[in-house]
Amino acid sequence: MRFPGSAFATVLLAALPAACSPPSPQAAGELQLRGDGVGPLTLGANLEKSAAQAKRFDPGALPITPGCDGRNEFTMRTRLLDIAVMAMADTKGRIEEIVVQPDSAPVLRTADGDTCFRQAKAFASRFSNELGPHTTGDHVQKATTIEHTLNFPGGQRIKARWFRGGGNCDFALHITRDAD
Repeated sequence: MRFPGSAFATVLLAALPAACSPPSPQAAGELQLRGDGVGPLTLGANLEKSAAQAKRFDPGALPITPGCDGRNEFTMRTRLLDIAVMAMADTKGRIEEIVVQPDSAPVLRTADGDTCFRQAKAFASRFSNELGPHTTGDHVQKATTIEHTLNFPGGQRIKARWFRGGGNCDFALHITRDAD
C-alpha cells in the first residue's frame, strides 16, 4: 500500500544524513577565523555577497536586516567553530565590524566580575593561534557593569561585561576596520 507523499518523505529521509553530517575538511579550511573576519565575512567586503556565500555554512541564517544601531547586519552560526558571527555594514554596504561570540553557551551567569573575566580570557585563548597572544587592556567599573578588554596584536579585541544586578556575563571578539 502506498501513502500519499511517501516518495517525498523518502527523499527527505535520504537527505537527512547529509544535512546532519559534520562539515567537510574543505569547509573547515574555508571557515577559518582571521584577523579580518571569519570565512566569507571579511572587513571591507560587500555584506550582501558575503552573506550569500556564508549561507552555505548556516542555511538557517536569517536574511540581512537592520540591527539595533541601524546598520545592516547578517548573523550566522557555525557548529564547526561553535561560534555566532555577526557582520555589520556601513552605508555603502561594506562590512565594517564583525562580532564573534560563543554559540553553545546559554546565558552565562557568574558570581562576580573576575569569574566573568576568566571566562572571557578562555574564549580569547581559542583565537591565539590565528590572532597572536592577547594582553589585558582596560578595566572599567561602571554603575551597573564591570568591563574588561583583552587586546590582540592586530587590534582585534575581546570585550567582556559583567552585570551586577543579575550576574550576567557576556563577551565577544570585535574585529573592526581600525583593527586591520
